Amino acid sequence: MDVTNKLTNMKKPVDYFNYLYGLERTGMKYDLKNIQKLLEHIGNPQEGIDFIHIAGTNGKGATASFIASILAERKLRTGLYTSPHILKFNERIRINGKKIPNKYIFDFINKNKKFIDKLKPSFFEVTTAVAFQYFKEQKVDIAVIEAGLGGRLDSTNIVKPKLSIITQIAMDHMQYLGNTLHAIAKEKLGIVKPDIDVIVSDNNEKLKLLFRKSIKKEHLFYLDDHADIKESGKSGISLKIKYLNKTYSLKYSSPIPGKYQFRNAAAAVLAVLMYTTGKRLFITPKLIAKGITNVKENTGYRGRLEVIKEKDRTYIFDISHNPAGIKEALNNLPVKNIDVVLFGMMADKDYKSSVDEILRYSKNIIFTRPNYTRALEPTVLYEYAKAKNTNNNLFNIRLLSNAAKQAEIIAGKRGCIMVIGSFFLVSGALRIFKLQKHFT
Repeated sequence: MDVTNKLTNMKKPVDYFNYLYGLERTGMKYDLKNIQKLLEHIGNPQEGIDFIHIAGTNGKGATASFIASILAERKLRTGLYTSPHILKFNERIRINGKKIPNKYIFDFINKNKKFIDKLKPSFFEVTTAVAFQYFKEQKVDIAVIEAGLGGRLDSTNIVKPKLSIITQIAMDHMQYLGNTLHAIAKEKLGIVKPDIDVIVSDNNEKLKLLFRKSIKKEHLFYLDDHADIKESGKSGISLKIKYLNKTYSLKYSSPIPGKYQFRNAAAAVLAVLMYTTGKRLFITPKLIAKGITNVKENTGYRGRLEVIKEKDRTYIFDISHNPAGIKEALNNLPVKNIDVVLFGMMADKDYKSSVDEILRYSKNIIFTRPNYTRALEPTVLYEYAKAKNTNNNLFNIRLLSNAAKQAEIIAGKRGCIMVIGSFFLVSGALRIFKLQKHFT
């Protein structure tokens, strides 16, 4: 898409966002040169900001959001930069839960458009620059940021953080990061900086030797060495965190279904304790628990086993988009019976392993296509599933709106529909089902 000439007289909000989206490239340039030049052009706003930097395959957004929510409860002015968004671009950049205003984005583009057109940075590079400048100008106390892709050459890796976190490593983005867990983990470990503490919440025994080789012993903090997590009642969690010869005990109600979220929350608590202790900021277990419980309200963290009831029908939305994430989501379903699964994903994902997981959990499966250029054609999913010769009822419906109608027919007025496989699928389905109000 050639946006340079078409959008020289941008006036409407949609024009600005179309300009940004037009910067996204299929053939991704994967290095730090453009982000360095872009940040230099706008005055290196990342300098002087306290950052917590998070990389990993699964759990980045949750861990970042739990940290930001807790620090917001502590009354720190907390920036949060995550990706992608579900309904609106502004979701990616927040301060204490409040989304970046349209006007700020428009003004940034107007002021820097000539330089951007000449440099030709990617969508994510420009978005990262917008986030850093916004956080700088708004004088945040701290910014919690997640890497977009990998870590070593991700645009966010331009910062020197106060603390780094490595979440769960899984097979994803193999064309960029490598075809083994070891290779992918090495790319994620690229965010590790000299003399900066690193929390590792990944619990794969096969990767421990790599972590020990990549991070100095005095700066390596394994979550399992510091956290004791126990369930207490239906949705209650008892958590003990050991840090600097102290044990911090707290209980909280889990705001998000899924046992895998317990580790993300625990990593966030350890990160908060390490950061606040280093800054000599007092924080109570009660305040930490409140931050975990209020994560949705404080950060807009949504779309993870999200249950919405509209009249008598139940919808479950989950943005898991790789086999490991899909498996975790399906193993932690908040309802007993799902009548139909609406499934679609991007073409660069391991669709075979993903479909294998989906086939185990629902009799009725509709394969469809998210409205996005990199989306995989549902015929590929359908043909693979069909060849497995299972007893599932399989549907191949390319147009998402038609797929959603078929899902409603199968589920009936009192049934349950699950939408899983991609941010873009969840976004489109929310609009088609007219459920956006539940995500604002």
